[in-house]
Amino acid sequence: MGDFGAIGAWLLLAVVVVGAVLLAVGSVWLGSRVLSGDTGPAHNSALSPFMTVVGLVYGALLGFTVVVGWQEFLSAEVNVADEASTLTTMCRQTVAMPQPEQSQMREQLRKYAGAVQGPEWGKQNFDRISNRGRAAITDMYRIVGSQQSSAASSAINQDFLGRLTVLASDRSTRILDAKPRIPSLLWCSLIFGGLVLITLTGFLRLTSNRGHQILTGAVSVLLGLLLYLVLVLDHPFGPLGVTSQPFAHAITVFDAVDSGT
Repeated sequence: MGDFGAIGAWLLLAVVVVGAVLLAVGSVWLGSRVLSGDTGPAHNSALSPFMTVVGLVYGALLGFTVVVGWQEFLSAEVNVADEASTLTTMCRQTVAMPQPEQSQMREQLRKYAGAVQGPEWGKQNFDRISNRGRAAITDMYRIVGSQQSSAASSAINQDFLGRLTVLASDRSTRILDAKPRIPSLLWCSLIFGGLVLITLTGFLRLTSNRGHQILTGAVSVLLGLLLYLVLVLDHPFGPLGVTSQPFAHAITVFDAVDSGT
């Protein structure tokens, strides 16, 4: 979904809404064609058990999927904030480092932040992720490992090394979070269940055909919006998901540290 862009994501939402309305109108038309003309509202009592069972099962499945997707989305958002916060802390720690280690570390931190919010952002395939961020972490490990200085400097390097390990872990978690978590079988169940529920709604009989279409359309649009919400939550770094703003803030902090504030 991240490849759609913001405009593509909104266009997809419009397609979902329009498709849901058309599906609702089609289900009402199909019901009127299948059922005989003298079928009245009393027919609804025979259909209500099927509606109840399908509605309860599908509602539980869809609600569970939305809740789990929301939890995964929040987890990805928190992890991004933690990764950016670790970057800013590491930059401030460089104040206690001697030259040229200080300049080298700040250069690698900027390189990492620029790579994350640029070509790496939202990529879910490892072969499409830029090597700049990975190379920056490797270079920082190399700089810390090759530094031989006083005991005070060694203490700050040890703490910096610990935070660097946390940064590498947060990076791996962010890359894994970019991958969709909902399996294809569950998506098929959600879509098929929605189609069955809308079709059953179309087979109800109301005294007003226009009112029937409006009612079925409202149910269909609601289910379509919920399925779209699940899609957005399953792609937390898509155009409507978590942004790279925390890393932009980290670069602002880098500028402040460089200026001595």
